[in-house]
Amino acid sequence: MQTLTTTIKRQWLAEIIAGTKKIEYRELKPYWVERFANYNLPFQLRLINGMSKIAPEVTCLIEKVDIEGLEYRLHISKVLSYKNWDKKRGIPTQ
Repeated sequence: MQTLTTTIKRQWLAEIIAGTKKIEYRELKPYWVERFANYNLPFQLRLINGMSKIAPEVTCLIEKVDIEGLEYRLHISKVLSYKNWDKKRGIPTQ
């Protein structure tokens, strides 16, 4: 299965891990048009909060991508895994 990796702000990463955010949005720009053209559904979306080796991250399964207005909507069917994150406390692990 293909994996697309990109960055995400901590607030949204926390909500995805908690299960309250079910759709991730990306702007409808040539960069994303080209990237999504190379991926077949379903695919894995790896979201990283930062650039360090211990940055919190989550990997989700995306089964549907649609367009609403000027944004792509990536529908998260489930969280496959997460790293460097304390789910109980909702904060990164040190």
